[in-house]
Amino acid sequence: MNRVSRSAKIAGAVAVGAVVAAGAGFWLIRDPQPKSSPAVSSAAISPASRPDPAPNTSVAPAKSVALALIPFPDAEQACSGDGAWCVSLTGPDDEGVARPILRPGPNPDSSSAPVEPTDGGETFTVWPKLVVLGEGVFIAGVETRLSTGYSGGGGSATELRLFRVVAGQTPSGPILTLPVKGDLLIRACFSEADMEKRGEACHDEYGFTGKLEIEVADGAMPALAYSTNAWAFPRGASRDEDSTVRGALTAADLVRETDRKCSFSRRFLFDVRTGVYTPDRPLPDCSNYTTP
Repeated sequence: MNRVSRSAKIAGAVAVGAVVAAGAGFWLIRDPQPKSSPAVSSAAISPASRPDPAPNTSVAPAKSVALALIPFPDAEQACSGDGAWCVSLTGPDDEGVARPILRPGPNPDSSSAPVEPTDGGETFTVWPKLVVLGEGVFIAGVETRLSTGYSGGGGSATELRLFRVVAGQTPSGPILTLPVKGDLLIRACFSEADMEKRGEACHDEYGFTGKLEIEVADGAMPALAYSTNAWAFPRGASRDEDSTVRGALTAADLVRETDRKCSFSRRFLFDVRTGVYTPDRPLPDCSNYTTP
């Protein structure tokens, strides 16, 4: 791989394109941080991870490689397709936070047993993407899913927590936490009259999805683009209102209705002072979709 000057490296990174889409896999992102860029806040990095490895000054094309689960006896790892890196999870701490551990792999000796659900019903899986920032420095994630049951219904919600990870070390707290999935089914019929009034649509349904994209930025930490879509069925359904007092539904009501307030886009930038990502604008309250 040819060696180039730092300024040529930055120009090459910009020329490749502004966005690397968050597909099924992980992003390889060159780290064009100049020497004068500020260090990442200690709030986002465990003491053992400082100082960071020197940035890679070689130029490599950005690429996406699949991250797939590789099972071992009584253990598992999520690994890149070429086997260069694998991610496993720690058990949740006292605050219910599981953390990613990244090592060269696959290696059954360094894999971890599947994390058991918490007493509160939370389950943990490896985010199926990995952001490569430089030699030995990454952004890895954990998806935390909470499920609950209702009388005649139920719901679940998934939250993504991103961590800045140095290979072989346990990261400190998350640098970003976002809802990425919500599904709710709430019973709305309690009699034959209710069934007739609602046209046999006997559940209120709510859905939420969040999508994350990675932007190739000039700094050490890429900008993140977050977009969401939220909907309710039937039209006019709301968890803030009693569905049994609604009037009769018509055929025109039996459709999914987009919630414009909770269907939005935001851009997140890493704040070196706080050690976390912050949005360009405040996020709306969408807990009716993201809290079971």
